[in-house]
Amino acid sequence: MSDLKQMSSLKKEWYLILFFALLKLLIHLFTFDNYELHRDAYLYYAQSQHLTWGYLATPPSIAVVGKIATSLLGNSTFALRLFPALIGAFSVVVIGSFVRQLGGRYYAIAIASLAFILSPAYLHTNALFQPVSFNHFYWILSAYLFFRLIKSGNPQFWLWIGLVFGLGFLNKYSIVFLYLGLGISMLITSYRHLYLNRQFLWGCLIGLVIITPNLVWQYQNNWPVLHHMDELRRTQLVHVSAAGFIRDQLLMNAHVLLLWIATVAVLLFYGKERKYRLFGLVFIITVLLILIGSGKGYYTLGVYPLLFVFGGYLTEKYLAKYIKPLFVAIVVFMGIGLYISLAFDGIPFLTFEQAASKSAFRWEDGKQYDIPQDMADMTGWKEIGEEVRNLYVSLGQENSDNCEIFTNHYGQGGAVMFYGKEVDIPQPISTTGSFVFWAPDSIEKDYVIYVHSDLGNTTNPDSLLPTLFDEVRLEKVIDNKFFREDGTRIYLCKDPNDMGRERYNELIRELRSPFIRN
Repeated sequence: MSDLKQMSSLKKEWYLILFFALLKLLIHLFTFDNYELHRDAYLYYAQSQHLTWGYLATPPSIAVVGKIATSLLGNSTFALRLFPALIGAFSVVVIGSFVRQLGGRYYAIAIASLAFILSPAYLHTNALFQPVSFNHFYWILSAYLFFRLIKSGNPQFWLWIGLVFGLGFLNKYSIVFLYLGLGISMLITSYRHLYLNRQFLWGCLIGLVIITPNLVWQYQNNWPVLHHMDELRRTQLVHVSAAGFIRDQLLMNAHVLLLWIATVAVLLFYGKERKYRLFGLVFIITVLLILIGSGKGYYTLGVYPLLFVFGGYLTEKYLAKYIKPLFVAIVVFMGIGLYISLAFDGIPFLTFEQAASKSAFRWEDGKQYDIPQDMADMTGWKEIGEEVRNLYVSLGQENSDNCEIFTNHYGQGGAVMFYGKEVDIPQPISTTGSFVFWAPDSIEKDYVIYVHSDLGNTTNPDSLLPTLFDEVRLEKVIDNKFFREDGTRIYLCKDPNDMGRERYNELIRELRSPFIRN
């Protein structure tokens, strides 16, 4: 009878986990078309059309996901947003399973799952076709496998850990921070003995084999990721301060602020939970490593689901007498926290009009704007892509075959590829991202559709273009007050002159030179 009850309880716990996973998935399925794809999503889509073992700013995994998604479901916003939504649901399954392995039951599972589902941070990231959604999954899965390792003492888990590290590395390099945190934490606790076995070495080998093709690609191309990180430091990370970083930690998951802070304190200082002190140290060390590395505040998001897991478990374990009213209070607080957060980051729920508030939002350049930066990056691209596509088609077969498309950056280039796929639009030229690897060495065609943007661009196309082409005609100005690049201009240019051809040749040589090994 006891065994039957245990099996019945196990089923109910899994039903609860799957219910929360389905809830997470449905939230994103019902909101997937509230915005256009994000600027960066168009870069990852473009990469999916040029599969290789590496790219200038990212490992290859996101491109593979993009290829699978569009091959199965076509070029659509739904196709590219489905997989981040699914990986968010799978994250809930891992969180619930983690709680169960700790010994938590219904309330613990519900608290941990809802902390993730109602977090504005993960609602945001799982709405984006970006490596970050998958990164959070690999982080919580890695923590889960380390827990299984120390709980069971079974060194076979090292093989799974090596596999997940390799896959996570091919998704986003920042997983190294988590593994440094895990590795250091194990070294300074009693679990260091788990390193002393053959399976640990095999796990390291599995991880190394998986990541080697990407490392070889990086070496062959003179380590583009280092050039990208240097540019990131100069243009974005320079605006990151320690105070701002710490503020972000308090705000990103403010809906469960007391829960995760109390969880860290218990894991680190409460004697009865010393066997899990490792995971409190993992949080502290990982966050410190990212802070020392001048990372952005949200780089730490992958480690918080670990605290949700232990927070749910510890709440149910030590406050069982008050668990029903306490659970209601926690969920209400989560809901209030989420509601308040919508004024600052309404993704995926609010419209642009609802989110707009004068000079209320700080962007990565350190300045204040009327809407969140990510929202401003999720509109305008469809109009650019469709306008360029229609202009290209209007040239007729003969002239369209004799046409290049030049875009200022990867967002424009990817949007042109995405919305021009149905007419076999040629590979756009761009001066940013991995587009520099795909650009022709010289301009040989007579027509150029030129897409200009004033964002970070000091050149005036109305005075520049006539010096490079014999004929220049402004075809379209994008008018969208919520678009980060409102006022983008699209030109049709004809017959590049010698100066125009030479200027292009010099630009491409300059852009590619850092990636050529001497």
